[in-house]
Amino acid sequence: MGVWGNGPSGVQGQSPWPSSAERLNPTSMSATTDPDAVDQRAFRDALGSFVTGVTIVTTRGATGTDIGLTANSFNSVSLDPPMVLWSLALNSSNLPAFRTAQWWAVHILSSEQETLSARFAQRGEQKFAGLAVARGPGDIPLLEGCAARFICRQAYEYEGGDHAIFVGQVLEFDRAGRPPLIYHEGRYGRVIAEAQEAGAAESFAGRFLGHQVGRAYVALFGEVRREYLRRGLTPADFIVLTSVGLGDDRKLPEVLIQARRDGADKALDAVRDAAARGLVALEGDVVRLAEQGRTLLVELTAVAQASQMRVADRLNAGEIAMLRHLLDRVADQPEAAEGAAPSTEAAPRS
Repeated sequence: MGVWGNGPSGVQGQSPWPSSAERLNPTSMSATTDPDAVDQRAFRDALGSFVTGVTIVTTRGATGTDIGLTANSFNSVSLDPPMVLWSLALNSSNLPAFRTAQWWAVHILSSEQETLSARFAQRGEQKFAGLAVARGPGDIPLLEGCAARFICRQAYEYEGGDHAIFVGQVLEFDRAGRPPLIYHEGRYGRVIAEAQEAGAAESFAGRFLGHQVGRAYVALFGEVRREYLRRGLTPADFIVLTSVGLGDDRKLPEVLIQARRDGADKALDAVRDAAARGLVALEGDVVRLAEQGRTLLVELTAVAQASQMRVADRLNAGEIAMLRHLLDRVADQPEAAEGAAPSTEAAPRS
């Protein structure tokens, strides 16, 4: 864990906070001491720097209607007695129902419930349609699949600026052990636990990233590979097609660099071979897809998209984004010495 300050445990000469001179200089920061002059957008963005969980709060209306909404303004108040709080905007259409409710439930959402969070963040009366709902005290609706759930009896209500703050005494709770959904700077996120140190008895083969990436490659790319082999293409052909297909009229040196990154050891020979077979057209230092190559690439792209969709069914949007990010970091290696094609190699054969 980082420590700010001077000395071996800190960062020399750096601090995350403005100096006293900067605090006295109104042009050095966007904050202000005048509450009526606060930039609400900037204030909201600053609050977004705090990572929160995501909850859905539910109750039963006076007319017997199930009511629920997404909120991240949840916090603990007391352990003895167990009490929690959350807040709701004074202009919310759901405010009267919660003000008169004797019971309500707070559901801490799991990482798999991003869609449910978005559903309850919208206005409308059909939020519970099609959901499996249990019933709690006062017939309040209880949602399933959460990381944790608290059933509360209304204890107090306070007004805090433009929000009502509800405090409830927890009478029942349960915890499923699922990882929670989190929210930061307007985006959903996931908690990734730090990996524990592998035991001495665990073999390197079981922890080798290359092995895991290889298995993922087969799951994602195996069907595409079988398809292009069935069509008489070689791995080098496929690499050339995808490298050239990244843009119109690509420069040969760019194609060669991309092809090498994708695993073609003899990239220039692969391009020339693809051109001789009518897959690409090589004109000077420009490479473009020939009609045959374009047709093949479109058909193989459809196979790749179908394969990716099947894998994506097992991952949520946040996990896919994280996977892309991590794979980019792994693949972002410095260019090899041969990365830039020499001018003599880049010139097409006569």
